[in-house]
Amino acid sequence: MDLWEVHFHPSNPDHLFTCSEDGSLWHWDASTDAPEKSSLFHEGGRSSIFLFHSISNQANVHQSVISSWLSTDPAKDRIEITSLLPNRTLSVNSLDVLGPCLVCGTDAEAIYVTRQLFS
Repeated sequence: MDLWEVHFHPSNPDHLFTCSEDGSLWHWDASTDAPEKSSLFHEGGRSSIFLFHSISNQANVHQSVISSWLSTDPAKDRIEITSLLPNRTLSVNSLDVLGPCLVCGTDAEAIYVTRQLFS
C-alpha cells in the first residue's frame, strides 16, 4: 500500500490522517482519551482497529517534549485506527483537515467531506 499523504491535525497533533493508493482514508488516534476497548474491533458506523505501539527506551529524552506518538509510557500505548470512508474507492489522492472537518479527493473524481471527526 502506497501512502499519498500524511497529515497531523493542526490543533490536535495526537490525531493523524492518511490517504492511500488502495482507496483507504484512515484516522489514527493516539490521544490519551481514546476509549478503552477489550476487543480489536469497535462496533459502529465506522470500522476501527486498535494497535499497540512501543518505542525502545529513550532515557535521555525529557518526557514533556515527547508526543504520544513517541511515548514509552505503557498507559499511553493505544492507537485507534478508524476508516473514514465506508467503502473502498479508487485511490484517495489528497486530504486536508481543519477543525472537525476533513476533505479528500479520489481518482473516481469524487470529493468526500467528513464534518464530525471527533464525534
